[in-house]
Amino acid sequence: MLTIEWKVFIANRRFLFLSLAPLLLAIIAAFSYYAAASVGLTYVTGYTFLIATANLYSLLFLPFLGVAMGNYLILAEFNWRTMRRPFIEHISRRRFILSKAAIAAIALLLLMAPYFLACMILAGALFGFGQILIEDQTFSTAGGLIRATGAYLWGGFILYIFVILGQILLLRVRNSTVAILGSLLPFYIFVAFGKQLPLPPIRAIFQLSEGILLSSAFDRSLAQAIFSALMAWGVIILTLLFLQIHLFNRQDITPS
Repeated sequence: MLTIEWKVFIANRRFLFLSLAPLLLAIIAAFSYYAAASVGLTYVTGYTFLIATANLYSLLFLPFLGVAMGNYLILAEFNWRTMRRPFIEHISRRRFILSKAAIAAIALLLLMAPYFLACMILAGALFGFGQILIEDQTFSTAGGLIRATGAYLWGGFILYIFVILGQILLLRVRNSTVAILGSLLPFYIFVAFGKQLPLPPIRAIFQLSEGILLSSAFDRSLAQAIFSALMAWGVIILTLLFLQIHLFNRQDITPS
């Protein structure tokens, strides 16, 4: 099933363009920062550029792209009137909807990776990497890049929760605009206030990126933070997948 999903939705020119188009943003940001640094308007290192541009993409563009792609994976089946075809071939509803969740995760990773790699290359080429000073801590280049990569990837884990939420909303309302807005709005609310909520599991999820960036070493404290965040994330994802399966099993899948 995943092979079919890959060929239909990922291995095509449209998705290739979608995943590579953000590279233009990286290039524009790189030369804007470089021009500002050249005339003394700001001081930029490779690490600060990488963090700034990764945050820009992760907060302003990637959420919409990820949620919209997750919705498209299901909406296209209704629009193409192919939703019933897998069941004629004796594929269970559970397997079908889980394949949509799985290919959404792969699509999200492919939307994230090229941009981050491009930013890393541009950061090294234009600004260089040396010892990295954050607050009162100094990191090696490798240590800083590992931290930046880990924090960026964890941001993808967080966003995936809302990608699945968007798919659930689409199954419920069959309106892509409502589903996208209904998942992006809570995403931005949780990003803004998640670290202050009186719910330890939620705080663990939204505090981890900062913890990865600022940790002095991979010690017991960081390991516990990662474990707590992964456990909370896993419970949320499993709950959403269960809800998604339950909703899809009860749904009329004839084209509207």
